[in-house]
Amino acid sequence: MKVICVDDEKYVLGDLLETISEIPEIQEATGFREVQEALEFLKTNSVQIAFLDIDMPEMTGLELCKKIHEISPVTAVVFTTGYPQFALEAFKNHAIGYLLKPVKKEAVLEELENYKKLQKTAFAEDSQKPKFYAKTFGSFDFFVDGVAVKFTRSKAKEFLAFLIDRQGSACSRKDIAAVVFEDSSYDRNTQSYMTKILADLKKSLEAAGAPDIITHSGDTYAADFTKFGCDFIDYLNGKPMNESDQFHGEYMSQYSWAEESIYKFE
Repeated sequence: MKVICVDDEKYVLGDLLETISEIPEIQEATGFREVQEALEFLKTNSVQIAFLDIDMPEMTGLELCKKIHEISPVTAVVFTTGYPQFALEAFKNHAIGYLLKPVKKEAVLEELENYKKLQKTAFAEDSQKPKFYAKTFGSFDFFVDGVAVKFTRSKAKEFLAFLIDRQGSACSRKDIAAVVFEDSSYDRNTQSYMTKILADLKKSLEAAGAPDIITHSGDTYAADFTKFGCDFIDYLNGKPMNESDQFHGEYMSQYSWAEESIYKFE
């Protein structure tokens, strides 16, 4: 298990890291006194739990918690503080634990057990997801039996994302091109490229065992939402979701055109 600890006080941070290092289940614990360094670390590292101080000068732990969940929704947060009055606000920010300083080894072990129980619950819920599932919160991916589909062309994946974003509405090839190619002229070269991308999309979905999720009639295409599940549909319908599946401010983050749809979830 990999964890991070964030506290602006040098000696408090050192004591916490020393306590955590005594726990065999934690293979790696990295400490940060600067919140921006912690956020940068999260962008390139998989972290299971973040232990955060609340009262910090650059950014409060409550604010940092929100940013962590935007970058890494699967990272659980445990607050470590000398102020018990922040407990209610901490849990409103979806923290899994709240430890008063000085933090004891036994208290950390209790939080690890709590984390493992939550993970088991999340795994059980994940196993109930449909065979085909579109993940749109955060970055976009399409899953078959929990495995992300590999697309031979990145634009083929983006075409699928665009059709899913349109929630089943039929879109012409020209409409798709106008958005995905950012209003480039729909000339013969673009039309030829569109044909290749759509062929690659079909081939990738067939190879993954999901050939029927896109309907095609004449010059129009649409995503058939009766054939797959989708996180934003679950969210809009009020279906209970794992913390990692919830909307945390990002939607199809690799595509600039998707920013126009974020208002639906705020």
